[in-house]
Amino acid sequence: MTFGRSLNQVAAIAFWCAVGSALAADAPITDEARSHFAAGVNLLRDPDGARYEEAYREFKAAYAASPSYKILGNLALCAMKLERDGEAIEAYTSYLAHAAELDPTEAKQVSTDIQTLKSGVVKLSVTVEPAGAMINDVRIPVRGERIVNQYGPINGTMQIGVHAGHHVMTLRLAGMEDATWEFDAPAGAVDSKRFSLHKSGGGAPAAKETGASASRPVPAGVYVGLAATGALAIGGGITGLMAIGKRSDFNAQNDGQHVDAANQLRDQGRTLNLVTDLLLGGALVAAGVTSVVYFSRSTSTSASIRVPEVALGKDGAKLMVRGSF
Repeated sequence: MTFGRSLNQVAAIAFWCAVGSALAADAPITDEARSHFAAGVNLLRDPDGARYEEAYREFKAAYAASPSYKILGNLALCAMKLERDGEAIEAYTSYLAHAAELDPTEAKQVSTDIQTLKSGVVKLSVTVEPAGAMINDVRIPVRGERIVNQYGPINGTMQIGVHAGHHVMTLRLAGMEDATWEFDAPAGAVDSKRFSLHKSGGGAPAAKETGASASRPVPAGVYVGLAATGALAIGGGITGLMAIGKRSDFNAQNDGQHVDAANQLRDQGRTLNLVTDLLLGGALVAAGVTSVVYFSRSTSTSASIRVPEVALGKDGAKLMVRGSF
């Protein structure tokens, strides 16, 4: 996901100070909030690369200690990079409500990010019984590492906004069997799911699910295998027909008067028969491999809680991160 921001210019981070009567209506800043905020900024400026997951937690803690709008810009940026699109939209929208106090360039960039996020966010409504369950959401991109987020605890129904793509969501609650929801979500989709968790060890099914049905993703190799099988089979059919034709021509020429022509037709027919055998044999092998890949495809996902660094923005764009407040 690209939103026109680059961490190559971390040295150019803007430092803001909360002074003046214009900020009088904002929440008071506590020492605890300042400490968490500074830790979050340092994590974004890590020499080995921005550590968005850890910075996100620090900014969340800072906002919980002092709900100042000045924290929301950094919090939204981290949420966006972690593909917590719904949270990013909410935080950026509240941040932009104070556009009069923001640099015009920053306000314009935030507005652009909000529009981009809203156009692609997948809105989900998840209902779980009993209360207290956590969601472990794993998005499986076509390329790159899996992206993992956690939501909850869920008390009744939770509305979340996630990134488009293939997701495997696992609901967990101590003493209950896990429940899994696997689905493909196109950009802008809206869906809902209801789970009824069952006690573990009771012989009951893992979960009773209603809503969109889960699916097993078909690997790209299956489609490649099907195409190869079809191409080889078609090629084998064509050369087989050509071999039959050469056989017919050979019989017509094999009358003792056209020896050279008959021998040439016989050799051509043998070559075509060999090619036909090779092509049909290849088709059988391709079909076998394709079947193995299809029937052994994964139905569950396990991953450690680690969020990869996501590709960031266009070269030369500005990073709108507040260094202090």
